[in-house]
Amino acid sequence: MFFKSKVSAEQKAEMVASYLPSFPISNANKLANLANFSGVPEGDFELLLELFSFYMHFANRMAFRELGAEPCNRFSYRLIVTVANRVAVSLNKDFSSVQFIAELKDKYNQREDYYANFRKFAPDPGEPQRNTLFWEFAHVIFNGFMNSRDTADLVMVVNILAPEVAEFSEETNKVLKT
Repeated sequence: MFFKSKVSAEQKAEMVASYLPSFPISNANKLANLANFSGVPEGDFELLLELFSFYMHFANRMAFRELGAEPCNRFSYRLIVTVANRVAVSLNKDFSSVQFIAELKDKYNQREDYYANFRKFAPDPGEPQRNTLFWEFAHVIFNGFMNSRDTADLVMVVNILAPEVAEFSEETNKVLKT
């Protein structure tokens, strides 16, 4: 318990923000290689907004669970600012950093409200995936960025997202427990 208080919620947010962008960017690159991907393969602005919004929401929920309400508010604020700044610095010249940051904040707020409806991160063994955070996230990506309604394509989207969401969860848990 003593060690937890040594690393502030803001510092934890900065630590998470240091690796968070790699996950949405990796997901976007992998999704763009799917045959029925409907976005722009060299970098889809809307897809990146969706992916970043999910990972920030996910980190925020994990922080709430681990840190509590008040520290989570500080964590969330610092996470959004730090991720937005990191993205702005490394942004592809095809995107306006000001536009991306403004739209990221809007999309994040929109998804915060939507994803809040799904209390469970993932199903327990034997439970259906429907109405879990991960499943709904996969559906948002599938419905928005695939020219398909084929279940096999949905499974491919899930298979791309699942390992990285699990890795992100593991890394973020380590940070939040410091």
